[in-house]
Amino acid sequence: MPVRIDPRDRTFPRLARGVAVLALGLGALTACGGDDDGAAAATSSSSEAPSSSAATESSAAGSSSAAAEAEAITATEADFTITLDEDTLAAGAYEITVVNNGRANHDLVVEQDGNDIAGTDAIAPGGSATLTVTLEPGEYVFYCSVGNHRAMGMELTVQVT
Repeated sequence: MPVRIDPRDRTFPRLARGVAVLALGLGALTACGGDDDGAAAATSSSSEAPSSSAATESSAAGSSSAAAEAEAITATEADFTITLDEDTLAAGAYEITVVNNGRANHDLVVEQDGNDIAGTDAIAPGGSATLTVTLEPGEYVFYCSVGNHRAMGMELTVQVT
């Protein structure tokens, strides 16, 4: 039986408009943000999804020696949280495996004194990326730069001693 729409019924145009707004909002959540400053001792590679090929991004020379001596830690991202598997970090080189357990694309940016010093590309849900960075003593912020994720709580203050 065909569906008849009563011209006096304003539900259908409102519903269509609501669906369009929802689609635009979801598109904004999955958009990739951020920039790559090519920090002195940072490299990253990412896997869009567990079954896809890895894309590699590299920066300044000398990062391979930092990777050989780096301590391995894991940063887990979910929808609007970031957690590290270690509570305290000592100054030194770190190889951070970033795991996206969320439903949206995420990335991880390391910031010190308002400057981004390292970061990954966008990581698809279920994917992971590796970031190698040397951290000096001080306060850092690890955050997701995709869309408004940082404002929604995807940031973590890290003290390095």
